[in-house]
Amino acid sequence: MSDRYFHAKSWSGRHLEIRQVTPEERATIIRDAVAKEVAQNRESCGYESGHELKDWRQAESEILHPLNCGFLVSDHSIELSMDAAGFGEGEIEICVEPRHLTICGMQCAGAPEEVPESAGSKSASHSIIRTLELPLEIAPSQVSARFKGRMIEIGLPKAYAEQKAAAS
Repeated sequence: MSDRYFHAKSWSGRHLEIRQVTPEERATIIRDAVAKEVAQNRESCGYESGHELKDWRQAESEILHPLNCGFLVSDHSIELSMDAAGFGEGEIEICVEPRHLTICGMQCAGAPEEVPESAGSKSASHSIIRTLELPLEIAPSQVSARFKGRMIEIGLPKAYAEQKAAAS
């Protein structure tokens, strides 16, 4: 699948990127972020060898969570709204597939609710990934996103709505 990037307006040093991905690309994005977190944890906390699976699961539990959002399903689209305050400055990447949405970025400095107490004191740059399995198929090429204050509003047109428009 060819990457399609869309640049949206910024809010407080954050900007949005929309990218179409395949399930394999999503898995790679998540795997790479978890591997980076494992390396950072090993460096800062001195993890011992022989506990690789435990370390992987710990890092995964720190950065990978379901997307907490509100959404409205209409005849032609799903309108989704989420708080961007937990994301730090820089890029917030919205990865879209026909039945899945993944939002990736860096943790906002000073957002302790995002880091479990068991994580210890670590450096300030940690990935956060939020995922949502969609209740129906969307048209990834038509997804839009924008900031409304600190909220991110994402428009997810239904796939059949795209097919009807092409037939007209």
